[in-house]
Amino acid sequence: MTVLEVIGLNYSFGKQPVLDDISLTLEKGDIAGLIGNNGAGKTTLMKLISGILERTNGTIDLKTKTVGALIETPALYPNMTVEANLKFYCRLYHKDYSLIDCYKEDLEVATYLKRKASKLSLGMKQRVGLFIALIASDEFILLDEPTNGLDPNGINSLLILIERLAKNHGLTFIISSHILSNLEQVCTKNYLLKNHKLTCLDDDANAKYKIYTEDLSMKSLMTLLKLNDLAFERQRHDILVKGIEKIKQVLGQEGIPFTYEKAGLSEVLFNGN
Repeated sequence: MTVLEVIGLNYSFGKQPVLDDISLTLEKGDIAGLIGNNGAGKTTLMKLISGILERTNGTIDLKTKTVGALIETPALYPNMTVEANLKFYCRLYHKDYSLIDCYKEDLEVATYLKRKASKLSLGMKQRVGLFIALIASDEFILLDEPTNGLDPNGINSLLILIERLAKNHGLTFIISSHILSNLEQVCTKNYLLKNHKLTCLDDDANAKYKIYTEDLSMKSLMTLLKLNDLAFERQRHDILVKGIEKIKQVLGQEGIPFTYEKAGLSEVLFNGN
């Protein structure tokens, strides 16, 4: 089931282009990682999808009834307790207070429900912000740098929760993060936003794989790839290739058994993209 379809989206701040011909499709249960430098347009794209910003041209077809978002700073009333804030958003989104009991342990906010929002650490505020996004939607959630301010244990538990919500309840997520290992842990799709363009790092044209064979030396394997006009990169003791189906065909014809594994995001991003 398709949850989001973006086609030919463009956006500028005045004469400064931010997004150029952006297209992507997400299915129910996808966890999409959004990667890009500061100022690349990640937050702008999320604001357009959520409706915070009005699109100027292109198509954003959001097929869910609701969308939750944690973008920039969580909108909390500082003089109200965490529990009072959560109850306010339950009323706003016409949800039962039982949701607070449903998620308070998973999001690890139970111990400070009675604390005023002004007394929360950044990490605590991030958790409450995610809580509010979950109250807003049990279908589709946008998270802009959700692990900011969390310690390693907090990051791990949050990512496990996101993965569980996607797998068990069919929630769809877009998550931006500068920490690639976080995205690798949970994301089913990964997108790079660079120079105003969005690139899917998992499609045939961009996905990279490490290939291994015991039948050839690394030098002989590289020679074989060159003879068959197959592009590759050498990273220390690894050979990375794109178009794994073509690699299978060529090495299969040569009778050379091999294994392969998908390269990590850092290996993809810092070598050629």
